[in-house]
Amino acid sequence: MIDINNYGFMPNMMTECAEGVPARVTAVHKERYELACEYGECFGRLKSSIYYGHSTEEFPTVGDFVLIDYNLNGDSLIIKTLERKTFFSRLDPTPGRGEQAVAANFDYVFIMQSLNHDFNIKRLDRYLTLAWQSGAVPVVLLTKSDLLDDCMEQLSIAHAATAGVGVFAISAHTEFGLDELAEYLNPGKTIVFLGSSGVGKSSLVNALAKQSGHTEDIMAVKEIREDDSRGRHTTPIASLLCCQTA
Repeated sequence: MIDINNYGFMPNMMTECAEGVPARVTAVHKERYELACEYGECFGRLKSSIYYGHSTEEFPTVGDFVLIDYNLNGDSLIIKTLERKTFFSRLDPTPGRGEQAVAANFDYVFIMQSLNHDFNIKRLDRYLTLAWQSGAVPVVLLTKSDLLDDCMEQLSIAHAATAGVGVFAISAHTEFGLDELAEYLNPGKTIVFLGSSGVGKSSLVNALAKQSGHTEDIMAVKEIREDDSRGRHTTPIASLLCCQTA
């Protein structure tokens, strides 16, 4: 059993006369969706008569809250996408569909740049614009602080460029600065990690999960290249993780 409220669901998200079991999309695999609902984790598919043809129903993405016809013995049917409070979108590759949401219903955007070759103010400004446009609150994390003896110069530059946005220097390896993120890590809150490959997104997820009581890594991590400090993509699909405090 799952308390869907820990995934950020609130009863006022339900529209009047809405039917179905509320669930949250935790991953998308083409036409199949991983879901979390009061009955536990399950899989679902879109109900064709609702989502295809001339329907205006939004196709779900990671983070969406949906209503489902729950099926204990197979895939549940997704029958409605509930209204989004925040989202990132891109141009849908399918002709005629316009914009496609790629993540929804998050509260904070952790904009991550590592304190090596990745530190770039112009890129940081682009990420800040995306975060504000999404409707969520941006937070800037300067990762891999253990690689430098002193990162005050980069911190000062980032503070000057972000106009009051929270800026933190952290290290997932040494856990330096992670305690300062506690105010954002509350039950029911969702965070999107935004940054280049190799910046340390998976490492940070593992470090935060460790602080919440996990004893093993929950995301794969690969070494970065020494020549340009870039990494290879280690997360094949977008996914939503729920880490409870121990």
